Formats: sequence, structure tokens, C-alpha cells
Amino acid sequence: MRLTDYRVLLLDCDGVLIDRDSGVWTALQGLLVGTGVVAQKGPVLDRFEQVLHGLYPRFEELGFTGLLCFAHRQLAEALQVRASWEESLSFARTPVTWPLFEDAPGALLYLRKFYRLAILCDRDAQDREALCERLGIHTEELVAPAQGQAWLDQQHVPFEQALWVRASLPEPAVQGAVCLLRRGRRQAGQCPVDECINSLADLVAQHQLWLRR
Repeated sequence: MRLTDYRVLLLDCDGVLIDRDSGVWTALQGLLVGTGVVAQKGPVLDRFEQVLHGLYPRFEELGFTGLLCFAHRQLAEALQVRASWEESLSFARTPVTWPLFEDAPGALLYLRKFYRLAILCDRDAQDREALCERLGIHTEELVAPAQGQAWLDQQHVPFEQALWVRASLPEPAVQGAVCLLRRGRRQAGQCPVDECINSLADLVAQHQLWLRR
């Protein structure tokens, strides 16, 4: 399908709109100083992602803030660094300061002219209003990542009319087309999904090209 054929975009919050990696890396500096060695950003973030992914089965119990708190503690243990509960809780509150990607606000303004938007976001209730204000969106546009397919069903949107804009390949696979946003990450071979883009600005540019055809 052409980009102009979709009715709905479901966009990942972290990795598509919010630069989570930069936010986490900055927030981990206090912990990394305790290792006594110069840490490499890529391996540290990969390890953090593994820890966080392993905790996600407890999301309903802990919430997003709780997941980050325990992820910080588990990462500290893996790095053999002592971290207090206060430090872990402080880290868990940093998502409110994670930076936006520069192209996110403008791209959202453009895309909402042509699509209905749903932002796949797992923030706790107390953080949602501030996030919406930063992104210039409405709270009803936030959808829990695990509820994306159910949301489409509730809105009576056929899956073939929805495009999922993801920061990584979805697991498990979703119904409908997937657009992978790489943001500078190189991937060998052809695009593994329906669309691949380098940024939200790239998505806007490709949409404009389709409008001219």
C-alpha cells in the first residue's frame, strides 16, 4: 500500500518521539562513575534493555516507574556497583526529562492532518499529562503498547488501514503494516518490514512524495 492509503498511524513513544536512549544514558552516569571504568554507551544500553525487557511481565504490578527502579537496581548489581533505593527511585523519575527527537513535534503536527494518531506509551498515569503537553497531543491519543490491536478493534479500524511506526521490530508480530524507524541504525539487506525510514522527517517527506504522484 501507499503511505496515503492508511487511515491510522500507531507510533511508538520511546524511540520514535522520545529519545529514550539519550535520556537513560544521561541518567545512568552517576551509576557508571561507580564502576571505575569508562563505560561504552552501546553495551550499557543493550544491557539495560535486556534487564528492562525481563521485568516487563511485572508491568501490571510495578508500573513503568517501578520497572525503571528495579531495572536500575539490577543493572547496578550486574555492574557490581552499590546503589541506594533513593538513587534507583530518582532514576525511575527521569522519563519526564528524556528529550524529544527534534523532528517529533513538527512531524506530529503534519501527520495528524492526514491520519488519526495513536501513541503507544506505557507511562504511569501521573506522567501522562506532562508528556502530552510536551508532544502537543491529547491524553486520549495515548494507548498502552499491549493494547494497540484492541484499540484498533474498538475504533473499528481494519488492520490493513493501520500503519505501525516502530522503533524496533515488534514482538510478537502485529496485524497490519509495519514501518521501522532506524534513526541512523544500519541494517544489512533489504528492509525487513513494509516500510523503513530514517526519521519522522523522512516519513513526512515520503508522504509528500506520494501526494505528488
